[in-house]
Amino acid sequence: MYSKIIATTDYVDFFEETIKAFGGVSRGKAKYIMRKNVSAPYPEVGAYYGCISVDEEPSGAYSDLSIVIMPSNEPNEVDDRWMISLGVGSLGYKNDYQLVSLPGTRRIFVNTIPVTSFIKNDFLDIESHDGFSSFCDKQAIPETLRNGVKNYTSVLIASTVFDPNDVKASKAIIEMYLAIYASLRKWPTTVAQRKAVSNACKSNTSIPDEEKEISDLLERRKYVVLQGAPGTGKTRLAKKITKDENNVFFTQFHAETSYSDFVYGIVPDVNAGSLKYTAKEGVFVKAVKKAIELENSGNSEKVYLIIDEINRANLANVFGPCFYLFEPTMTGSGVKIELCPGLSIDKLPDNLYVIATMNTADRSLAVVDFALRRRFAWYTMYPHIVTADAGMQFCEDEFSDIADIFKLYATDEELNLQPGQAYYVVPVADAEQAIKNRMRYEVMPLIKEYLMDGMLSRAKDDFVNYFRNTLGEEMFR
Repeated sequence: MYSKIIATTDYVDFFEETIKAFGGVSRGKAKYIMRKNVSAPYPEVGAYYGCISVDEEPSGAYSDLSIVIMPSNEPNEVDDRWMISLGVGSLGYKNDYQLVSLPGTRRIFVNTIPVTSFIKNDFLDIESHDGFSSFCDKQAIPETLRNGVKNYTSVLIASTVFDPNDVKASKAIIEMYLAIYASLRKWPTTVAQRKAVSNACKSNTSIPDEEKEISDLLERRKYVVLQGAPGTGKTRLAKKITKDENNVFFTQFHAETSYSDFVYGIVPDVNAGSLKYTAKEGVFVKAVKKAIELENSGNSEKVYLIIDEINRANLANVFGPCFYLFEPTMTGSGVKIELCPGLSIDKLPDNLYVIATMNTADRSLAVVDFALRRRFAWYTMYPHIVTADAGMQFCEDEFSDIADIFKLYATDEELNLQPGQAYYVVPVADAEQAIKNRMRYEVMPLIKEYLMDGMLSRAKDDFVNYFRNTLGEEMFR
């Protein structure tokens, strides 16, 4: 019941106190405007309270981003559910257009607020409302809250429903939204304020146990592609997963890789006195034969085929009819594919596992078609903080500096370009100079190439200034 919750909690006061703790007041002057309609009894138009830009008027229609809380008013208080939202004023965008158009503005909500929340796919879209309406249906929000939000369904671009009876959890969510808003508005000016904001909006993403996840996926699906930016450890992890195995076959594709290289072909014998051809089994046939041999002998060992840089080759030519055998649910169709003379099979051996890698930053490569995508499971590896091996050091500051620029400016596609963690692992004995050399001769040239190709254009100034300040180097002269 609205009146009871308002009377017995300090939610409204807590809202303003939190803003002040996050730097929303400086030298006695507020950097925001508070708006509220929380009088008792419950207002006919629905209760609300929140903050808007300091550039707006205290009442009437407003522009730009706001944080608003809308309570419900159910007869039984245990049924109450409130909603906190990042909203846009009915006048649309005035000063916040550039801020909202940055991919990082939406991304910070994706990486911070609960996964049960609603986050609009395009923060610039304040016309459509279908996604928000579906969210309200799935959350089964109470009727009094639905009545309160019905006039704002297109302008609420991130929302979380919470139970006001759980005061601790509710305040944590309120702090989270206000911390993000304070960060976007650049309210914090002291160490204490920045720390308070950082503590309140910690990322909801965790570093995955990639080795375990990939091993489990490989066990279920057998044919897996590891895709990711350069330096994310795709090939290294593929080798690590198979390091204790006895039967590992490795190949790396390139533009000239052919069916004869991968499966089977004939090649001229350059050592013969006259023109002569000899048969050549490719790595695929060798792996299949080994798997069949083990299977027939009752040996339970697995056979692994690692295909590095799988998308560098013309896959239709390289796989040929063998593509058919990679159906994930293949149980033996009766249609046999001849791999080489004397070897025809209608399914791949159950003990054969394939791990392929693909560099998502290499834009010169052929597009992977749907046939391959359907036959393999896909695991994306992202840059993340790591613990370096003995004798090595992971340079977290440099990694985070570059990652922060990518998070703010990169589109979803451009995130695939972020240099992975391997770029920031250097020998402990010479760590300071080694990371400078790595940044100067590897990371900076890579990012410069991206910029010259027209990618990450909005991040150009940030990258140029970063390398100028840290290395004393100019990216463009």
